Amino acid sequence: MNSRSFVRVAGIIFGIFILNSLSLLFPLNTASIELPERIYSIYRIDPVQAREASHIRMVTVSYDGDVKTHFCRSYSPVTALIDLGYSVSNRNKITSTSPISQLFTNSHILVETYRTTIDEILLKIPYETITKGNVLCKRLTKEVVEQEGVLGLMVQRIKRTYKGDTLIVEEVIEENVQREARPEIVVITGPEDLPTSVPQRGNNCTYWNAYIDSINASVQEKEWLKFLMKGESGCNAESNRSFYKGLFQWDPCLWYTQYPNDNIFNGEAQVQRTLEKLRNGADPSKMWPAVHRRYLQNCINWESGCI
Repeated sequence: MNSRSFVRVAGIIFGIFILNSLSLLFPLNTASIELPERIYSIYRIDPVQAREASHIRMVTVSYDGDVKTHFCRSYSPVTALIDLGYSVSNRNKITSTSPISQLFTNSHILVETYRTTIDEILLKIPYETITKGNVLCKRLTKEVVEQEGVLGLMVQRIKRTYKGDTLIVEEVIEENVQREARPEIVVITGPEDLPTSVPQRGNNCTYWNAYIDSINASVQEKEWLKFLMKGESGCNAESNRSFYKGLFQWDPCLWYTQYPNDNIFNGEAQVQRTLEKLRNGADPSKMWPAVHRRYLQNCINWESGCI
C-alpha cells in the first residue's frame, strides 16, 4: 500500500472514530423528545421531521444574558432549547439566525424572558389647606386651626412587566379610595380693615385739601401734606391698588404695629398720623422717596418755602 492510500484509509478510520464519539455525546434520542401539540403549532414545527433529525449542529444560546455554546441534533431553534434543557414558555421571546422551523449549524439563539406582576400599594392622598379670613399684614397674622387635616388613603393595583430583572412597563390598572382626605381649615385673624369700611369719596382732592386746611398745622406742613397726598394716592383714601394703602400709601404692617386701633383707610387718621410722623422726626425721603423728591424740586419756588 502506497503512502497516499494509507493516509486516505487512516482519515476514514479517524472520521468514523469522531462520529462514534459524537454519537455517544449526542445520542439520537435527543431529537425524539415529544413536544406538546401547542409547541408544534405555535412554532410551525413538523413533529415527524423533528423526531427524525440526526445531523449534529453547533448553536450558541444567549438565555437572559447567559451565553453558552452547545452541540445538538435538534430540528429547530425551539426544539434545540428544549433538548438542551432550557425552559421555554409563553414568557419567552425567541429570536434566532435560523428560521423558526429549521435549525442551521452555527446558529445563534437569543432568549429573553418576560414576566408580569400585579402589585398592590397603599398611597396617602394629601389634604388641602383652606384659609378663612383676610389680613392686610401677614406678619401680624394669628392662625387658629379650626379643623385638623387628615390624609386620605388609596390602594393602587399596578401591572409591571419585566424583561429579565429590568422593569420595562408599569401601568395602573385599578384605584380604590379607602378614605377621602379631609381638608385642614385655618382661620387667620389680624388687621383686616376694608376700603368699604369708610365713606366712599374716591379721588377727591377738593375734599381732602379743605380738610388739611382745617387742621392745626403750618403753611409748609399743609403744602407738603397736599403734595404728598396727591402724588401717592391721587387724593383717594380708599386706595387699595397695591401693598401700600390709603391716602398716603402707608405700609400696613408699619401702620398697624404703631396704630393698631386706627383704620388704615380712614383718611382723617392718615392725615393726622402722617403729620405726627413728620413732626416726630421721620425722614420723608425714606418713607415716601419718589414723591418727596418731586416735592423738593417744586417747593423751592413756592412763596411759603419747604418744610
